[in-house]
This record gives sequence, structure tokens and C-alpha cells, in this order.
Amino acid sequence: MTRLAVPPMLAAVLSMVAFPVRGQDIAARRATALAYITSHADREEMVMIPMRDGLRLSALILFPKDRPRRDLPTILVYNPYLTESMIRSYAEYVQSAIRNGYAVIFENVRGRYYSEGTYTFLIGAGKDGYDTIDWISKQSWSNGKVGTLGCSSGGEEQHKINAMRHPALAATVPMSSGAGIGRVGPYNEQGLFYRGGAFQTGGYWFWWYYGVGHTYRPAFPTNLSREALIRLSRFWTLDPNTVPPSGIDSLLWTLPLNRVMERMGSPPNDLDDFVNRLPNDPRWRQVDFAGEGDQYGAPMLMINQWYDMSIGPNVAMYEYQARNAASENARNNMFMVIGPTTHCAMASETERTVVGERNMGDARFDYVGLIQRWFDRFLRGVDSGITKQPKVHAFMMGANQWRVYDRWPPAGVEDVPYYVESDGRANSLLGDGRLTTTRPGKAGRDELVYDPLRPVPSRGGSMCCGPGFQGGSFDQAAIEMRSDVLVYTTPPLTDTVEITGPVKVSLYLSSDVKDTDLTVKLVDVYPDGKAYNLDDGIQRVRWREGWDRPVLMERGTVYRVDVGPLVTSNAFLPGHRIRIEVSSSNFPRYERNLNTGGNNFDEEVGVVAHNVIHHGPRHPSMVVLPVLRAGGSRSPR
Repeated sequence: MTRLAVPPMLAAVLSMVAFPVRGQDIAARRATALAYITSHADREEMVMIPMRDGLRLSALILFPKDRPRRDLPTILVYNPYLTESMIRSYAEYVQSAIRNGYAVIFENVRGRYYSEGTYTFLIGAGKDGYDTIDWISKQSWSNGKVGTLGCSSGGEEQHKINAMRHPALAATVPMSSGAGIGRVGPYNEQGLFYRGGAFQTGGYWFWWYYGVGHTYRPAFPTNLSREALIRLSRFWTLDPNTVPPSGIDSLLWTLPLNRVMERMGSPPNDLDDFVNRLPNDPRWRQVDFAGEGDQYGAPMLMINQWYDMSIGPNVAMYEYQARNAASENARNNMFMVIGPTTHCAMASETERTVVGERNMGDARFDYVGLIQRWFDRFLRGVDSGITKQPKVHAFMMGANQWRVYDRWPPAGVEDVPYYVESDGRANSLLGDGRLTTTRPGKAGRDELVYDPLRPVPSRGGSMCCGPGFQGGSFDQAAIEMRSDVLVYTTPPLTDTVEITGPVKVSLYLSSDVKDTDLTVKLVDVYPDGKAYNLDDGIQRVRWREGWDRPVLMERGTVYRVDVGPLVTSNAFLPGHRIRIEVSSSNFPRYERNLNTGGNNFDEEVGVVAHNVIHHGPRHPSMVVLPVLRAGGSRSPR
């Protein structure tokens, strides 16, 4: 995509720094891989693959040159993006696959570019993916086994495809794929639209639908020959080469929220409808999200990042499938990698990896080699040693090391509660908020005033894509100076505290409004005062009792509100401090709650909320950290 030719959410994907190669330029490696593909792969363009309803999806097939076209394992990249940009993004994977005798297929989902039909987010992912795999497995050149690969949208469809359980689907590699998940474990996200019942704006969905997720596109007659389509595609890529600036950075302040797309002048798209839905809207069931009840039929190598907005539901889905996949082969072969970067930025790691502002050290990892060994094992039957590796590779920030675990959550983790307490004024970094492992002996309370027109600004975190928005780890000290941010901190640590897994937060809240939000951020405070965010969460209080129906608050009543869980892996080193920030907004990471108890998405006028966090013996507000005891993890060889 010009600005869209290689979408930012995918531009960084698979730039693939192959550990332990040192100092090799990412662009140079990609150029080398593209040159290899050009000279060593034969292209079959505009291959129209039939679906069960008579529509056809367009595909490009790359075959190894100068090899017989028979008995070939096949890797399918099923996605909504322009094919040539995908080849560039996945160049090193494709190079590895072609070199090892694989066919590689890039197929556009229904309604995108030359694929027939109308595009609707994730609709048809299961059936169309199943039909595509069925078609591949019956070709004369196929060995009958197919693997899937892809990041972001290219990863999300894989979840429902795997849940369809076609016998020829032998292995999957979903990467940064959380928008393919609906409801699993504690998460009810409807494809990342919600977190804790609040719409995840972050600029991402508005920006993505404005530039990419259009419902309609120009279409050609279905009776054109393949040769005619190839000739047409030389002149009509159907990709918008110029897109007017969206203005999203300022238009995100628009109220009501459901007029943002109109103000941007966006083409018709699914977000026009989705933004008007609440988390319990029954229409969400029409979208092909994977979730609880779906049982995967093929082994999965899931690749995630700590600062991806999908990290929570992704690890929850991994955990669910490791227990509930449809076959013993699938259950026993659920593997996961979690790197320290942002959405689809795996393998952007270098010898000095900086994510946002925080130095993560040498975080390189051989993603290309790992994935090749994965497909060799399940598509070719080669004993590549992949299944003998630990099930989980996860980067531990702070320690700046890759660690390995035999299960998720890791064995050897002990839930350690850190209690919130203060002398009544935890407001800002200058306040008296404390975190302690000793249960407080006296009651206390901290008040914050939340004004929807003056929300706490987002700085880094699990944000993705779009102009003006950058995810990752940033110093939060300036934000912590606000009086509407409650700050609770431990004393400087004398020993290292390593945590890995879900971070649970329970807060006791009262308010003078019908509904409000609670936001929480976990922070590693360095000896020099820099405060780096690890993960954040939100809970819209009306959904505190579950997702089936909202329950509004009554003035002055104290409610327990569980936020999260957050998910991370970090070593708090000696001299560092553990901190949580508590507030009622984190904008534009999440939409602002107008505090009225109404729909929120169609309202223009909000009210100011006076929120109180209670703590003490009767109201033990706390954060529960998954502390990794000695021997709970090890570094890979």
C-alpha cells in the first residue's frame, strides 16, 4: 500500500532479524530475499479458487522453479491486503519456503481486490478458508498437506479456519492475531473492539477502516478469462494509490463517537455498524470470531508481542486450545512465542532493541528458522526437533532475556497480592499512595475527579498503528503528575522480583454517577525515576457482573471491580519500584466514558464523575502479581 501499500501494521512484520546473525541490515535482507524469490520461483497469477457458493477468490501461487510440480507441501497466506505488498512483507519466509521445496499461496479474502463478493470483516473466514484448503489438497501438485501463515488480519482468519478442522490443514502460525477472537476466558473483545467493555479506539479501527476495510470496491465481470484478468491487473491493482489524510488524530475527539467515520469522509465500511453495538449485542455472533467452544484441529505456533493490543485474548486462546483442541495431536502441539515488541513488529529486534523508549537489550530471535522447522515437521514429516522444544518462549523485560516454559501460565508462579493503601491522598506522583504486601489494618480512601472532556492521555502501551499513535514502553512520569491519576508504589526493592503471566487487579469503587470506567497501568520505576509502562487495562463498571447485561451503579454504594487481567513478563530489579496507576480514562487508547449510563457511542454531553477508591480491611483493593519463583523458568540454549 503506498501509504497503504504496505500497511504500517504489517510493514514491520517479518523484517525478520534471524538470531544470532549480527549487524545485517533488515532492508538488505529483505532485498536479498525478494531477489531470490524472483529468480527461484515460478508465478501463477489470478488463479481463481471456487467457493461453495459459486464465488471465486483470487490467488497468486509461487512454485519452486526447476522442480517437479508434484508432492508439494503448501503454505497459505489468506489476507485482505495487496498481494505484492504481502510478498515484500513476508519475503524471508517465502524465500525459506521456496528454497525448501514448498508452494506458497497468497489469497485475497472475499470482496478484496480481484476476489469476488462483498467484503465484511471476518465473514466467511471459516467456510472460505476450508474450501480453499480443500481445493489445494486436491491439486495434482499437492502432497495433501497445507499450513497457514500470517500476521494481523493474515493471522486472525487462521483461528476460525483451524476451528473448521479440515483434515488437510496440518499446522498454523497465527501472528498478532487477536482481532480474530471473540470471547475466551475473561475476555469478551469481539475482535479487539472492546477491552473490559470499553471500545478500543486508539486511532486503530477508525484509521484501518478509513484506509483499508472498505465494504465495496470496483469489480469486473465474473465471466472474464484468467488471461484477461492478468492483463487487467497490470493496469488496475484496485488498490487506492492516494488516500486523503484522515485527520484521525483530531477527529478522535468527536462526539458522538459514531460520527467519527462520517467526519473523516470514509467510504462505507463495517465500522459504521460495529461502532453502534454494545459488547452483548447478539449481532456479534454473525462474525466469524473464534472463541470458547471452538476446538482447533491442527497444531498451532502462536506468535505474540508484549505490547500488542491483542496480547490478553491471544494468550487466553492459547491456554484454552492447549486444554480443549479437538485432537491429541493438536493439544500436544500448541506452541507460543512472545516477544517484547508491538503489533506485527516481531523480528524488528536488534542487538539493542528499543521498544518505545525502553531498552530491551539483545532481543533477536530466529522466527524464520523456527517457522520453517515447524512446517517441515507437520507438512513434510521431517523430525526437525521442533516438538522437543519447550512449549513457550517468552521474553522477560528488565532481565532482557528470552525464557522458556513447559506450559502457560508457567509452572512455579505464585500469586502475590500487593495491597493499595494511602493516608488519603494518592493523587499524582507527589501523593502518598503505597503498595505493600502487608494487608492494611485501617480503612482509607482516595478520591479522583474524572472529566470526560479532560481525559488522561495515553502514552505508549498496547496501541497499534495509525498516524500519531505509537505503542510500546514510555516514561509515564509526566502523566503521573495529574491529580486525576492515583499512584501507588512500593519502596525500592532489595531483591529482584520476576513476574510472568496474568496480573489480576481488584479495586473497590464508589461514585456519584451511574457508570464510569476504571483504568489500571502496571509500571516498572527505575532508580532515576523513569516509570516504564508494562501493560494496562480498563473495566467499564456497568459490565462488572458479566457480559450478558449491564448493571448501573447507585450513588455512594461500594462495588468490587475486577480489572483485567493484564499480561506481561518483567524482572523488577533491585533498586526499582513496582507501581500501579489508577484512573478513569486512558485516551485515545480507550474511548471516554461519558458517565451517563447511556449508550455512550451516540451521546454528545457527558457528566463529571467523582470516583472514590476504597482500601483497608473491608475493601482490600489490590494488584496480584504472578511472581516466578526460583526454577520456574530457564533461558534457552
